[in-house]
Amino acid sequence: MLQAARCITLTVLILAIELSGPFPAFALQAHGYKGLYVHQGAHLFFLLAMLSFTYRIHSFDLIDRKEWRCISHGAWLLALWNLWAFTGHFVELHVPQNHIQLVHDDPVPVLAIASWKEMAFFFLKMDHLLSVPAIFCFYQGLKTILNESNI
Repeated sequence: MLQAARCITLTVLILAIELSGPFPAFALQAHGYKGLYVHQGAHLFFLLAMLSFTYRIHSFDLIDRKEWRCISHGAWLLALWNLWAFTGHFVELHVPQNHIQLVHDDPVPVLAIASWKEMAFFFLKMDHLLSVPAIFCFYQGLKTILNESNI
């Protein structure tokens, strides 16, 4: 009973904090050069990890099972997402800083599209088009494994 009361109290407290007011969520964020090198390296490492993961799924003949096929699709999508994000960060270096700016008191930056670089930057910022389906594929595969284990 005491455990349930703590859980309810914590949930109400978190909801009160979240609903107390909107906090700015900036869609565009910049990395410094040093931070960008490490970030890009992490994208490459994650890309290689996902490719290795899909290779292992295929090499152990797990691809014939539905749950592992879903997980493999998710890993492929995350590999593509890393390539997409890596390219987006590279293009971001070529977008002039004065093309991303705050207008008046608006906390959300505005992007001035003046060339193909800004258009590519804007398009490549939509990396959620790959990451969300990838996570969904992982979820479906893990859910299938859980349902088959009868826990």
